[in-house]
Amino acid sequence: MTGLLWNVAAVGGILLLAGAAGCAASDALFPRGAVGRCERLAWGFAVGLLLLAGFVPLSLSAGIRPGWLPFLLLCGSVAAAGRFLRPLPPGERSSERAGTAEVGAYHRVSHAVLLFLLFLGVLLYLLRALTEPMWATDFLAIWGWKGKTIFGAAAVPDWTWRMPELSFTHPEYPIGLPLLYAGVSFLLRRWDDHAMAILFPALQIATLALLWGWLRRRATPPLIALATVSALALFEPLYRAFTAGMAEVPLSFFLLMLGTALDDVLDGERGAVGRLALAAAGAAALKNEGLFAAGVAAALALAAARRPWPRRLRAAAAALLPAFAVEAAHRLLRGALPLRDFRFGLIFAPEFAARLGLALRTILLETVLPATPALLAFGLLLWAGRRAPEGDRLLTLAAISLAAYAILPAFCVWGPDWLARTAFARTAAALAPLAAAGAALRLAPLFSSSVNRES
Repeated sequence: MTGLLWNVAAVGGILLLAGAAGCAASDALFPRGAVGRCERLAWGFAVGLLLLAGFVPLSLSAGIRPGWLPFLLLCGSVAAAGRFLRPLPPGERSSERAGTAEVGAYHRVSHAVLLFLLFLGVLLYLLRALTEPMWATDFLAIWGWKGKTIFGAAAVPDWTWRMPELSFTHPEYPIGLPLLYAGVSFLLRRWDDHAMAILFPALQIATLALLWGWLRRRATPPLIALATVSALALFEPLYRAFTAGMAEVPLSFFLLMLGTALDDVLDGERGAVGRLALAAAGAAALKNEGLFAAGVAAALALAAARRPWPRRLRAAAAALLPAFAVEAAHRLLRGALPLRDFRFGLIFAPEFAARLGLALRTILLETVLPATPALLAFGLLLWAGRRAPEGDRLLTLAAISLAAYAILPAFCVWGPDWLARTAFARTAAALAPLAAAGAALRLAPLFSSSVNRES
């Protein structure tokens, strides 16, 4: 147990160091004083994750074994670049601290209860993630296997995508998460899939910090923002033992960054284009769903009414180009690999309608009906709220992604019901932070009006 605690502390130290370098680098992404501490720390942590994953291929391409020297050189270079690019014009000061103090006294009991629930959700996921080594099937067969292979070989071996016997590892998947595992292992100098599980509670905390900071910057009342963050912390379909080691938790973090940065770009905030590009690259490096979300974000940017066309085009380019660059890098490394589980030519098959019906029926019976009370409650909250273009854009991004996840099983070569039963709920859960942010923005005006009437 002592060895485990030491290794967990060591991995935590690596994450803190990477996050510190990321925070220094992220100065280039924000006007000074424009955002609160939570949001800045979340973006810094995201940059740190990209540094941990990125120094591995950079070292290997230079013929150097990944280790502390190339990692520290990369961190120092990126942090210096962030400091050099820092002089953005000062932004409008974040209302996070003042708003919390003003309304917190009025709702002290509610805040205390919600804070308790928030810490409970974080503690529960911490216990779920660290109770045992990461054990999910996809971690053992895909994400962890690739990360351990890269670490053990000190290379990205081409046989991992050339051997037909290894098709179960999904060679066509992006390798951002395996590179992250390998990067931590190179610095730790051992493979420890138990200690590395601390990464997932850290991702949860970063997601909650980003959600809180962005909602407060958008003038969401503190009680609504805190209730949203607390509810997300307790969202067990996403934050459970099974997701430790899987790509859904990091993907949910980058999807939230993608949606919030998209809103910021369309509202003309300085530095938001860089944030959107970073989020799109990170999402595309994690899963194919991230590449799809970047494309949807670009389409939503082009369709944004009452926004100047130059701003729309910048947003679309910032979402698409980095995501396509990540995809191009994967293709240069291993060529064009087909999706193992899908045959999209089935759309022309006579039985496609029956396949789609079977997929939707399975989703309804296996996922929707058991979750009916929660879905009805969420729908009621959306109905009770008011139109908010920024929130509705996040909800639309989540809804389009959800619709795609529901249709995709119809193309599965192993059977629509199999994929709908085994993957739909898990992939849909990664959309929860986006949906929570959109719902909070719809409820914010309603709550603000009630507070004003009471005061």
